[in-house]
Order: sequence, then structure tokens, then C-alpha cells
Amino acid sequence: MKGTNELKLGDKYIEEKQYDKALAQFLLSSEQGNYFATYNVACMYYFGDGVTQDEAKAFEYFSKARSQGDAEATNRMAAMLAEGVGVKKDLIKAFDLYLEAAKNKSLSAMANVAICYLEGMGTSIDINEGLKWLDEASLKGNGVASKIFADYYFEGKYVSKDINKCIEYLERGRKQKYGPAVLELARFYEEGIGVEKNPKIAEELRIEEKNIVID
Repeated sequence: MKGTNELKLGDKYIEEKQYDKALAQFLLSSEQGNYFATYNVACMYYFGDGVTQDEAKAFEYFSKARSQGDAEATNRMAAMLAEGVGVKKDLIKAFDLYLEAAKNKSLSAMANVAICYLEGMGTSIDINEGLKWLDEASLKGNGVASKIFADYYFEGKYVSKDINKCIEYLERGRKQKYGPAVLELARFYEEGIGVEKNPKIAEELRIEEKNIVID
């Protein structure tokens, strides 16, 4: 991909907190069509990292990254539209963008599409379609989706209550290094929910959660 050298240099400057230099390199890379760099520029404006926070400008750069082929930027645009951040709130357009991003392999968007179908956000309620997308996200590695599905089985929401299926999804979330799933498993072992009570395993899980490193 073009602009890789500028992108790497920009990342280096970010680590050194030289934000002006980082932005300049990301912009050079972005102009060469590198959507990773364009996404980084959008994030800098979204969070106000080294620049004046400007959510509207962030949306513009997420839109540019989308046009360059970035599914994650498309998902970010959808989230901003859903919440009315930096742009007028539009749930229908948000859903359309979530679906676009999900079809382009964004795991976060898959989970968001699922929630939209389940709760009727920007589209008609469709429980089966929502659960299908949520399971797809979980199977492909989205720990958040795995934890949500576990909660549904625990509560009997959208599915029949099933503690064994709940634990199955929590274990999947654990393998995906999603902290809340690990902590929930720890609670189950602490209280003996669906498993034999075992404070030692519970403590080991809490230690495991503290040592999770987010890539």
C-alpha cells in the first residue's frame, strides 16, 4: 500500500507525542490513498489528540477513509450518525453503513448490525437476523459479541435461558481476550453459577484478566 513509510513515521511520532509531525506524515500518507493514515487523522480530530477536537472534521476523514476502502472507518461513521456526534443523527443511514461495513468484514460492525436488528434501530426488528449477525461476529473473533451472547443466554433474552451456552460464549470471549468475559467467568466460579464453586480458579481468572494486553 502506498504511503506506508509516511504512516510508520507518523506512528513513531505519535509514540513520541510529537503530534504536529505525526499529523503531517499521516496527511502525506492519506493523500497517497492509505486508509490507515486517513483513519488515524480522523481519530486525532475525534479525540483531540494533538489537535483541537473537531468531530465534524473527524467525520469527514472517516468518510474519506471509507472511500479508500476502510470498513472500520465506515463503522465509525455509522456510530457517529447513530449518536448524532459531529453530524445530524440519522439511524437509518447509520444502519445502512453498519451493514456495509459488516459485509466488508468489520467485526465491530457485525455486532452493531446485530443490535440494530434486535432493537429496531434504523431498521425493522428481526430477531433471527440479529442473532445470526451476532454469532457471526462472535465466531470470527469479536469478544464483545461473545459476551453479549453469553448475557442473552444467562438472562433468557432473545434466546431460551441456558447457563451452559452462556458459559460456552464466556469461554469463547476469554479466548478472544475480552476482559469482561473473563471477569464474568471468575464470578461464576466464585459463586458456583453453572460450574462447581472454585475460588482458586476465580482468582486465577482475575489475574488472567489483569494481564490481558490489548494489541
